Amino acid sequence: MIIYSVIQIILLALLGLATAYIFIFSVAGLFYRQRRYKHSDLSRKVAVLIPGYKEDAVILEVAQAALKQDYPADRFEVVIIADSFQPETIAALKTIPVRLIEVSFEKSTKSKALNKAMEQLGDQYDIAVVLDADNLMARDFLFKVNMAFEDGFTAIQGHRTAKNINNSWAILDAVSEEINNHIFRKGHRALGLSSAIIGSGMASDYSYFKNLMSTVDAVGGFDKEIELKMLEAGY
Repeated sequence: MIIYSVIQIILLALLGLATAYIFIFSVAGLFYRQRRYKHSDLSRKVAVLIPGYKEDAVILEVAQAALKQDYPADRFEVVIIADSFQPETIAALKTIPVRLIEVSFEKSTKSKALNKAMEQLGDQYDIAVVLDADNLMARDFLFKVNMAFEDGFTAIQGHRTAKNINNSWAILDAVSEEINNHIFRKGHRALGLSSAIIGSGMASDYSYFKNLMSTVDAVGGFDKEIELKMLEAGY
């Protein structure tokens, strides 16, 4: 009976800590206030990296939308990393002003695609922005990212919001995204901690990100691996 009671206490303590963690950051998120960044006269060179695996249905729309940024056209480049796209999709992408990099792997992962692309791109960029193949940036996203980097950040996580809420699953997905943003990003920042990163809609110092990604071999969830490595390095 004593052993059983000890086990119960340990389990209760572990569950209590997890609940307290969520509760504390949920409350803290209510007090988050968006930081105002000073205007920067320097427009950093940005590589917008969009890896996609068989994303033929959406990639053209996303690529075209990514080009419509309120940011100097000569200071950012949209890079489509095409893994297993249809020939007609490749042909269509070649008609718009994006950088197209075709990749192929025996076992495809997002980290492999990003690493292969950055090997070919070189080092002429200041910032790497990573999007999923269905992400659409707000028109001033790169402008805001550039201002935030003026304050010395190494990595920035954007606020992802749902594009559609036209069915029950989409609504649930949107709610989940907002809950996670409130707890793990707003809540963290309100208490002076780093925002959790998601793996898309994020921006990083290009050289740092390229070096960091070269050490990543995650099959999935590469964002968790690089977040851990950034924290270990003191970022």
